[in-house]
Amino acid sequence: KWDEAINAVVCGKSERVQLFDGSILALQQLRNKPEFKDTKVAAASSTTEPEYARKCMAWLEVQPGVKMNEVFGFCEIYCANKTKHFKALKASTGVAFEDMLFFDDCTYGDNCADVERGCPGVVTVKTPDGMTEAKWRQGLEKFAARKSSI
Repeated sequence: KWDEAINAVVCGKSERVQLFDGSILALQQLRNKPEFKDTKVAAASSTTEPEYARKCMAWLEVQPGVKMNEVFGFCEIYCANKTKHFKALKASTGVAFEDMLFFDDCTYGDNCADVERGCPGVVTVKTPDGMTEAKWRQGLEKFAARKSSI
């Protein structure tokens, strides 16, 4: 269930799902800043619990009254590798790989390398400690640098 006081999905006595502060900042900026008004926001998750992930997205707030799933226009949430997710996102969004930016917190594999190999042009940023404001800014800078070099 969602605990509004802490903006978390609580399961049992100790398990909580919460957004990192950097994720909240990024999603707020994507939703509210004019420079992102045409940005298509997507989720690519290889969870084995896609229904639970979608419920969490429907409950967690990125700002008061705005749920996470209201910011994400596209979702590929199912057990598969990220390359499959990105190819599906390219098809559903019409966005070319070179116009995509991917943040990944995986610590048991290298999804960023997989995406770079399988979907050439996607800009990737590893966030092994979760999304932070610094990683968000790093990603935006890396994406801008890549775009200016094309």
